[in-house]
Amino acid sequence: MTELAPRTQKGPIVPRSEPVAIAALVPADSPRSGEVDLAYARSLMEVRELPPILVCRRTMRVIDGMHRLTAATLAGRADIDVRYFDGDEKEAFVQAVQANLHRGRRLSQQERAAAARRIVAAYPQWSNRAIAQAAGLSTKTVAAIRRRSTGNEPQLNSRVGRDGRARPVDPSVGRERAAAHLREHPDASLRQIAEAAGISVGTARDVRARVERGEDPVGRRAAVRDDRVLLTAVERNNRLRVPDPRPAVAPVKDPLAVLTRDPSLRFSEAGRQLLRLLDNRALLDAGGDALSAAVPLHNRAALTAAVYQHIDTWLAFLSMLERAG
Repeated sequence: MTELAPRTQKGPIVPRSEPVAIAALVPADSPRSGEVDLAYARSLMEVRELPPILVCRRTMRVIDGMHRLTAATLAGRADIDVRYFDGDEKEAFVQAVQANLHRGRRLSQQERAAAARRIVAAYPQWSNRAIAQAAGLSTKTVAAIRRRSTGNEPQLNSRVGRDGRARPVDPSVGRERAAAHLREHPDASLRQIAEAAGISVGTARDVRARVERGEDPVGRRAAVRDDRVLLTAVERNNRLRVPDPRPAVAPVKDPLAVLTRDPSLRFSEAGRQLLRLLDNRALLDAGGDALSAAVPLHNRAALTAAVYQHIDTWLAFLSMLERAG
């Protein structure tokens, strides 16, 4: 049987039920953490017609209905009405989770999280959103579970969404493929670009518009801003380094120490603020590596831009000092 797609998580269930000997059934591989609640099962014994239980045809394992099965056993019955599920064990587990999300004794948050971990292991190609729908959790919770479950293991380049379509985990990959296809086939339709790159038609339209405007197809604005800020800082720094006709000032060995000892700075609010701004010894000492390592890779460009913004600010302040001097 083909692999269960996210958009058909309910699976192929035979609509008709039939009586099956209780002795032929295998207890459920349940997403529940505890044993069958006997008190709840006894309360079901009073129900005249219980709904059929769901059983995996391949293994005869109960998917949904262990409390009903226990009630029938306690009542001394030899058989029970069954509907069959035609799928493998992985599909059957997803179906068991789905069946216990909205009916009967619903799964707890901890049980749904444990079920999501099993689904991530069974279907790593599924998107976080598809697993969230299957396990009754938020997408953010599933993303955290996936990070803890897979650790440093290699990750798939694409995942299957709820609609059954595979999409790249990193959307920039598909955009770059679309731009490359567009350069080789400038007359290609949006649908042809989308199919070649594995992206949506809307994304293909956006890539084509960016390429026609001469922009980056991925839209890496942070990197462009990074270069612009760097250029601004370098240009301003070069302007400030024009030879000064005034007499040269003898260099100070430890200028921060000299300023720190100055009472006019130490005992005024503006002076103390200036000293705090000037004290960057954490960067000059061994702490610089730790500060750099604390920033995740996806924010390095933003950090670089922020540093250059501060450089621009200090260069402007230096220009004020030189004009005042």
